[in-house]
Amino acid sequence: MMSKEKVSSSISSSSIVKHTLENTPVCTCGSPASLRTSNTRRNPGRAFFGCSNYNMKGLPHCNFFKWADRGQEREQELHKIETDLLRKKDELQKTQEEFQKTREELRKLEEEVRKTMEEVRHWMEEVRKREGKIVKMELEVRRQRTHLRICWAILILLYLLYVRS
Repeated sequence: MMSKEKVSSSISSSSIVKHTLENTPVCTCGSPASLRTSNTRRNPGRAFFGCSNYNMKGLPHCNFFKWADRGQEREQELHKIETDLLRKKDELQKTQEEFQKTREELRKLEEEVRKTMEEVRHWMEEVRKREGKIVKMELEVRRQRTHLRICWAILILLYLLYVRS
């Protein structure tokens, strides 16, 4: 069994150890848990808390077990989640800003289209007025032609009458 002093002196620079030694959990049997190091293939050198009475001859012990770095893993997970949330919040804000810019551009374009439509309406009104004037002038020209033809026909008839008499 490795004592707290040996563990803390061998890896005292580790923030995990500092944090865990300050926050030593209590076993389910009521005694403070002791910090140990795993020697398994799966977790070599990983610190954990176990019952302080484990492997003590004749003393009853519980099956208390807790990874010492578990809190730090959660902190790292939470930090990662927080970082992701902040990144997504920034992305959302940028997207909102882009949306706002696009909305403003659309409003400007809409105003330009509205002005252009007003100009087109005005021009169309002018075209209708001029078209009306042209139609009136054409009617007047037709009437005058008709009058001229009638006058010519009368003149020709009068000439023919004069020539025969």
